[in-house]
Amino acid sequence: MNNSGYNAYRHSAGNAVLSKDQILIRLYKGMIKFVSLAKRGIEMKSPKVRGENISKTMAILTELECALDKEAGGELSETLSDLYRYMISRLTVANMENDLEAIDEVEKIITELSDGFSGAALENRKKQSAKSSEEEKKGLSFAV
Repeated sequence: MNNSGYNAYRHSAGNAVLSKDQILIRLYKGMIKFVSLAKRGIEMKSPKVRGENISKTMAILTELECALDKEAGGELSETLSDLYRYMISRLTVANMENDLEAIDEVEKIITELSDGFSGAALENRKKQSAKSSEEEKKGLSFAV
């Protein structure tokens, strides 16, 4: 069996460098997927599907909460920390009581945060691109 395609993919995937905002956005997209699957688990009356996906969501929320720089982030970090802990508590209720309302509430918060971080990342990339273009123009004028 020829593994050259797989090896090339594995090599390039392993060397991919993601920015912090790209990682954050991927984590949020993952949580949205896991929450959706947990809802499906409740609807299908499958404790396994519900529990596994709630656990995955809670694990991401816990890591995000631990990664907050509360000194540099100030009030925003404190607010996010409170939100992450609140969502964990609501997911616990959803898991114990098969509570779709709690899952829907968490899904809404995660989606809003994801949209906000995605918008901020896009704005940041636009600013960086404009700054790079301006620096390139200045460099050209010095070169001429």
